[in-house]
This record gives sequence, C-alpha cells and structure tokens, in this order.
Amino acid sequence: MADKKETEEIKKAVSGEKDDKKEEKQKEPELTDLPGIGPAIASKLESAGIYDLMSLAVTSPATLSDAAGMGVGVARKAIIKARDLLELGFQNGMEFANKRSNVNHITTGSKNFNELLGGKGIESRAITECYGAYGSGKTQLGLTLAVNSQLPKEKGGANGKTVFIDTEGTFRPSRIKQI
Repeated sequence: MADKKETEEIKKAVSGEKDDKKEEKQKEPELTDLPGIGPAIASKLESAGIYDLMSLAVTSPATLSDAAGMGVGVARKAIIKARDLLELGFQNGMEFANKRSNVNHITTGSKNFNELLGGKGIESRAITECYGAYGSGKTQLGLTLAVNSQLPKEKGGANGKTVFIDTEGTFRPSRIKQI
C-alpha cells in the first residue's frame, strides 16, 4: 500500500502539477549556455527552427554550421555538449549490460503465455501493448500483472509497486482480491 507521500507524488504526476522546488533546481540550460553560442548565434538558430537543446542535439554539425554561420568543429562541440547535458548518446556494452541486469520479468500466470513472450513473462522497463476484442482478457491480463508485479522475484514478480491507470472507469478492487 502506498504511503501518504507516495500517494501525493502520484496525484501530482497524474494531474500534471509541478513541484516548484524541483523546478527551481532543474532549470534547463539554454542555447546560449553552450560553448560557441552567444545571443547573435542563438537568434540565427531560432530563425532556423532550433529553439532548445533537444533540437540542437539532433541536428547534424553541417546543418548547424550552415544555420548559425559557425565552423563545423564549433558546431560539433556544441552538439556534443547539448547531448551531454541532455544525457543523450551512445552507451558501451558494459553500460547496456548493467541496464539490462535491472530488467525484471513478471509472470502472466500462464506458462504457455510466458513461453510466447520469451519464456519469462512481461519485461519491466519496457512498453508492452495488449489489444483485442471486447471480452478477450485485456483487463484480466492488466489486473493479473498489477498483482504479480508485487510478488517476490522468486514467485515470478518484481517485488515492486503498481499504479493502475483506469481510463474507462472499470477498475474493481474486488477483482484484484480474487486474483
């Protein structure tokens, strides 16, 4: 069961409320915070449709050079810095392996269904889409996974917590108790 603090955080996240204290600490850097980009170049970039770090981070050095009238080397450095600030970029095999080691598998409750999903069930840290006709078991699967994700890992769970977002108003706590 979620405690009061967790419940408030969930409500804020769902409603789109922002925590003013966190927002003050995490002010996103602007284009002019990057090396080689002053107000004049930032204005040129905005004229070319580059308004923020993400737009700059996904631009090629040649395109940035043409748009801002800067050298390709300076453009490359600005792009690398933007990617660093946004934590974008490549990762080596060890970093990827470390992230994969944190993936849990949640049993569906059906050995055959788990086998169809690679033998272990639904992966955490991934989006899995489930669709089908009315009455085909979509809600049943969602409720089962909500319960099973809280089970210990030895029993096919993730030893975690669950937030069930009901967009149709069909959630029934009594069904969770049955599962």
